[in-house]
Amino acid sequence: MSGSRRAAERLLQLAGAEPRLAEPLLPLLERLQQAIAEGREPLPLLPHELPLLQGPAAVVLHSLPVALEPTPAGGGPAQLWTRAALDRRERLLTDLERRLIEHDGCLVTGGAGTGKTTLVRDLLATEAGRRVALAAPTGKAAARLRQALGTVGDPWPCQTLHRLLEARGSGGFGRDGGRPLALDTLVVDEVSMVDGLLMEAVLRALPAPARLFLVGDPGQLPPVGGGGLLDALQQRLEQSSPRHHRHLTVSHRFDGSTALGRFVTALRQPAAPASLQRQLEALPSDANLRWHRLERGLPPALAQLLQEHVHTLRQAADDDGDPVALLGLLERLLLLTPQRRGPLGVEGLNSRLLGIDPGQPRRWPAGTPVLVTRNDPDLDLANGDLGLVLRPDGGAMPEVLLPGPGGPRRLPLALLPGLEPALALTVHKSQGSQADRAVVVVPQPEALDHRLLYTALTRARRRVDLLCPPLEPAAIPAGEPGECPPPAAH
Repeated sequence: MSGSRRAAERLLQLAGAEPRLAEPLLPLLERLQQAIAEGREPLPLLPHELPLLQGPAAVVLHSLPVALEPTPAGGGPAQLWTRAALDRRERLLTDLERRLIEHDGCLVTGGAGTGKTTLVRDLLATEAGRRVALAAPTGKAAARLRQALGTVGDPWPCQTLHRLLEARGSGGFGRDGGRPLALDTLVVDEVSMVDGLLMEAVLRALPAPARLFLVGDPGQLPPVGGGGLLDALQQRLEQSSPRHHRHLTVSHRFDGSTALGRFVTALRQPAAPASLQRQLEALPSDANLRWHRLERGLPPALAQLLQEHVHTLRQAADDDGDPVALLGLLERLLLLTPQRRGPLGVEGLNSRLLGIDPGQPRRWPAGTPVLVTRNDPDLDLANGDLGLVLRPDGGAMPEVLLPGPGGPRRLPLALLPGLEPALALTVHKSQGSQADRAVVVVPQPEALDHRLLYTALTRARRRVDLLCPPLEPAAIPAGEPGECPPPAAH
């Protein structure tokens, strides 16, 4: 019997629930305990679980230290929390709301391309003479924020939140209430990705009078572990202090002038899957959004596109050209999927398209895109940093070209923690990244939710190829997706 099962049974026993009422709740509570063990709370409920929480079972649920959130802020499925975790989130939201109001901060929200960064630039124009810091949850997002705001005033430091807070390898942060951050104003971008624990650490480390500007897109996916704050904070400020919340609605990048812009706009509305599917089927052949019906793996045209991208990366890495240009090649094309496993998940796509063994990084050829998956303060590396493998002349150990606060740098591959091949990325890991073109592969119908598609499609500046089953579940044919194309030649 699993530990989660035993914990669920113990919970029902302590509540003194009658066996006939407790038994139907056991699988649900087991899933909740498993989610807690994996750092994923709250637990989104599946459609078939909702009837379990009605009638006599609701009385049992009320007697347990759990809480049901039937309509989360921002929409989505009902969620199940432990009461302690929900109370903690409510206290954090209250602290954030108070901080923004009392110190004249601001929450800036809006979709991709609506001008959030431009508005922040205007807000920061009033901060002359103050110590300003810029931060984001991932290295890629921090780099984009640095690039967008680096010409405003002084060259303000821009880094990941973990770097800013001086995260320790053993856990915890070097900056807290006893050693607060030396700043007067903090800007945090991509707030949709920030979970409650990290935001608590930010608030503890902020000096009492510091101003806080939070920036985020409510349409994007919440943090991997759940417990996102952006939707709920937005709703609170709309009710209590609208002048501390600026919501932008007009996108200058995804508008009605292109097929991609129209579809992204539709994803931000409560559109029915059938309506979205009709938009995809009506797309002309020259549109900058193309839908490819998922039947037997990648279509030949997309397979060739990806193999040509791999060849370009390897050729450029062999030539060992300008480091900035080399890293810029990673922004030509993104391959995204919501899954890690399976032939059309990250692991399967990377293995097949790159023709490598993911467990043998020292054998990866030059030009292999890589993802850093752990923070390393000593090496100034952040989870989410993207780079390229380089192989020096003379048979030396391979190196990795990575972005850094001072520009690209080369580090020995053997020193880097938790490297993964990164031709394909999960949609969650891609947040903060952008490329000229994106290929989005969604193998399973249950993964076809609005936020996932919106997050994936808005990674592209110009064009998206969407490979998925029809968005109407009833129209999805039976059968498993086929194999990926053969690996690219080394």
